[in-house]
Amino acid sequence: MSLHPALRFSDPRAFAERSIRAHGIALSGGATSDLDSRVLQAWRRSGAAGISPDQEMPARVLTREQVADARQRTPLRHIAADVVASVSDTSAAGRHLVVLTDSRGCLLWRSGSPHVLRRADSIAFAEGADWSERGIGTNGISLALETGTLTHATAGEHYVRAHHGWTCTASPVRDARGRILGVLDVSHPVRFSSSETAALVRCGTRLAETLLANGVGGPSPDDPRPPDAGSRPGPDETTDRGDNPVTEIRLLGWRPSVIRADGSTVDLSPRRAELLALLASREAWTASSLSEALYGDRNATATVRGEVRRLRQLTGLSIDSQPYALASHERGCVDFLSVEHPDDLLPLSEIPAIIDLRYGI
Repeated sequence: MSLHPALRFSDPRAFAERSIRAHGIALSGGATSDLDSRVLQAWRRSGAAGISPDQEMPARVLTREQVADARQRTPLRHIAADVVASVSDTSAAGRHLVVLTDSRGCLLWRSGSPHVLRRADSIAFAEGADWSERGIGTNGISLALETGTLTHATAGEHYVRAHHGWTCTASPVRDARGRILGVLDVSHPVRFSSSETAALVRCGTRLAETLLANGVGGPSPDDPRPPDAGSRPGPDETTDRGDNPVTEIRLLGWRPSVIRADGSTVDLSPRRAELLALLASREAWTASSLSEALYGDRNATATVRGEVRRLRQLTGLSIDSQPYALASHERGCVDFLSVEHPDDLLPLSEIPAIIDLRYGI
């Protein structure tokens, strides 16, 4: 049985010791049950990409001029300073480092106390460093890019041994269409592991996505062009459906989606899928209750209104307002409502309300 996720916060030292021991066993060709299969798969990809567990520097580090150019080419450039400042602690007592990457995992902004910055410098956790999987092996940033949701990498879960003293919590930052623009990561020494870090990252990500949705910033040279006519809708994109009702809403498993009578599928980003699962779980929600369930903040009602509006526009689902309610005929299409034990409900989600639904609490 793999390490229980709660152990990384309840007893970080034990989690670190067991994960580091499992790292040594797995990389020596042995079998271990102490690590998540997704981490083991990520390690295999890291090795196949030519990354060494004893590597100290990323495969690619941008020059100062290249960093400046990369910042200009990302839509995050207008919000980066506010987002990083909102979750950083630059005081002498600050324990954590905040970084923001581009969509490729290249670190473009960071903030922290002088002590934390010096420690981060020792592992090249600095502006311009490529912290993608192919750049430095499995880490919190690479896992967030791979899974598309909030992730943790603690001690031995990192592929490179030099990173085993750190724990990282990272989340993708998406635009209104669901495209990943970058990753927000909060990292600190393992001994300071806390479940509160995930809440900090979620708040920073929510701020970033709210600023983006409100039009702060603009298109960058790297923004994808609109899809060609006739192309298949991507995550959170939709097309005119006409008389084409929803026949299935899949929220069990790794690929949440909305399926219509003609067989067309709209894939959902993790955030949209969580919102839809919550809407489906009750007959109606007040804005404050929904914002508390989704963000842990009853006052985030403006953000919830925007998210519901975008979900409605992007999927064509019938969602009433005041209170928020998914139409009964579409609730009947939701897969997890018809099974006794929805253990596979959005398996990557760590929102407490989704976990409660998953285990029937």
